[in-house]
Amino acid sequence: MLEFVVVATLAVCVAISIGSFGYLLLAICCVSRLPPKTGDAAARAPATTVLKPLCGDEPRLHEALLSFCAQDFPAPLQIIFGVRSPTDSALPIVRELKAQHPHLDIEIVVDPAVHGPNFKASNLINMMRFAKHDVIVVSDSDILIGRDHLRQITARLVASPATIITCLYRGAPAHPESWVSQLGALYIDAWYLPAAAVDGIVFGVTACYSPLMALRREFVATELDNFHALATAIGDDAHIGRIATERGRKIELAPFLVLTTIPETRLYQLFIHELRWARTMRAMRPGECLASIFTHALPVALLMVALSPGTVTALLFGFIAALRALLLATVEARVGRAPTAKTPTPWFLMFREFLYFGVWLWAFANRTIIYRGRKLSIQPGGRIVADDFVAAGLPLADRNPAA
Repeated sequence: MLEFVVVATLAVCVAISIGSFGYLLLAICCVSRLPPKTGDAAARAPATTVLKPLCGDEPRLHEALLSFCAQDFPAPLQIIFGVRSPTDSALPIVRELKAQHPHLDIEIVVDPAVHGPNFKASNLINMMRFAKHDVIVVSDSDILIGRDHLRQITARLVASPATIITCLYRGAPAHPESWVSQLGALYIDAWYLPAAAVDGIVFGVTACYSPLMALRREFVATELDNFHALATAIGDDAHIGRIATERGRKIELAPFLVLTTIPETRLYQLFIHELRWARTMRAMRPGECLASIFTHALPVALLMVALSPGTVTALLFGFIAALRALLLATVEARVGRAPTAKTPTPWFLMFREFLYFGVWLWAFANRTIIYRGRKLSIQPGGRIVADDFVAAGLPLADRNPAA
């Protein structure tokens, strides 16, 4: 019996290792085709409203928000910053930006109204009432963009038949000296980004990415019900992509990548953050979550070598490790990495893969996540449940202890 278990386990490890070898080759090919082709260079940027939901101060927040205020944008541009509390620590930053840019149409919305357990969606719903223009850009608070990125993404939307233009991203450690912050950026650059490239190039773009996306207002008003459709969902970007795909709407990738800051400096914080991503994926795309083992199979390959030491298994393990390093080098060559991201040693890269394998395994333990200090339960399909979501969604200064 024990011999059968060992043989069966070895067979599974070999199959997963070979699959991982094939995936890494495919990922290198797909990443080599990044960034996506540019659209019509003559297309004009339309009047645009940018929605920036905020919740508290965070590392490099001023720099991230300033990158939106400093855009080279030839059309009318409205920027709406939204918070839920008058004591939110992000408010002094956005008020300072508004004072420093009097020529910009900047609106600050402070509205505690809750429309469901997803407070980011509630924030978007509250901000949407003040939107003036027919192109809506939604962006997370921790995103850094180039001076012409809004012009490029909105002009592409106008020039194409797409309903949504979404954007891939790279990780930017907010604390370059922190090895944990470097780990977080490394996951995005060497695991998330290649997987998204494979998904988009091989299967077509069906997902949206929350760092930056441009949407047609009629889609937001009808299919998204001015974001009310997201009020009970986790992974709002994934839900937007799902709704668009189900309605036959087209999604395209922007011809550039942006940066998302990685604020974590403690391993536990990073683990909780990545566990939220993994459990959201498990709820939204359970098949893809299972299949993602091929994207971080080095621990399985190591088990294969332990069960059957030999030249063939050792070579397969070595090839998988080498292809992972080559994939990261391809990412750096094609789209670059953040100035604060450091080139990892081979051992650091291997440790990063083992860590995410642990995150992936733990994602199947239960459906609970922690998001901005809140404990939520993800139901199949991505619906979230929170017991005391009204109090829990407030910034720390306004939050009463849970009973």
